[in-house]
Amino acid sequence: MESLIYKTGDLARIAGVHPNTVRFYEKMGFISPASRSSNNYRVYTEKHIYQIKIYRCVYNPGWIGRQIHDQGHKIIKAMLDWNGEEALRQTLIYMDMIKKEQATALETAAILGRWADKEKTAHRGIALNRTDAARLIGITAEVLRNWERNGLIRVPRNGGNKNRIYGDYEIERLRIIYMLRQSRYSISAILSALQEYDRGNTAGVIKAIHEPEIPEDLTWVCAGDRWIKTLETALNEGEKILAMLEEINKGEGSLGHENQRYIAGKRVSVRRDSDFSLLTNGV
Repeated sequence: MESLIYKTGDLARIAGVHPNTVRFYEKMGFISPASRSSNNYRVYTEKHIYQIKIYRCVYNPGWIGRQIHDQGHKIIKAMLDWNGEEALRQTLIYMDMIKKEQATALETAAILGRWADKEKTAHRGIALNRTDAARLIGITAEVLRNWERNGLIRVPRNGGNKNRIYGDYEIERLRIIYMLRQSRYSISAILSALQEYDRGNTAGVIKAIHEPEIPEDLTWVCAGDRWIKTLETALNEGEKILAMLEEINKGEGSLGHENQRYIAGKRVSVRRDSDFSLLTNGV
């Protein structure tokens, strides 16, 4: 069976990146090392095209949190190893993590809406210590301690030993802080926004968090919408990764005739790698 090999410029055009980006990806180990032609030109195969496209799917959404970010790297690593079974497994985990984060984001967006309308927090009888509260939010106890030190939240102490107890209101506040941090707002910006809210100035919340430029139509709830849209983008990119893995497994490829370029203008026949059908052999 025949496969095509590509020069750097051809690979860059097909993958939609600059030729220098291809060289950078190879230098940084994001794609497999290129072979060399008889005249010492770099030569790439379809494998490299998929590696670049999947790498960019992982990074296109931007920052989506440390845990999801690290999971995306596991997909990239599996593609470097040309291990389709592992790439598929890690992609499914990646998408499951995004879906769970979406559910949390939607719940937090509802909290933001209630805060914007100055509705009181519903009492559900939650009473957690710091470790359990951190686990519920999806952070470490040390991160939560840091938020407390920076004044983002004040937690009441109860009992004889004066332990901090996180109730319904504190958990809602933590969910909002978490969403804003995931959306890349600084600790200082979040503190300013929450201080405005605590003063009863809901209009001042967005002004505080978005200084110096504030879009006229921006509302308190928009802070949550921003994170939700990022997660939607990440999920769409994950679907693209699954589609590409399926293409590779079926041996169909996604390289139409309009993408086919050849070294020195000629088609070069090479033996297809025995492991090109990723999901068959796995290594």
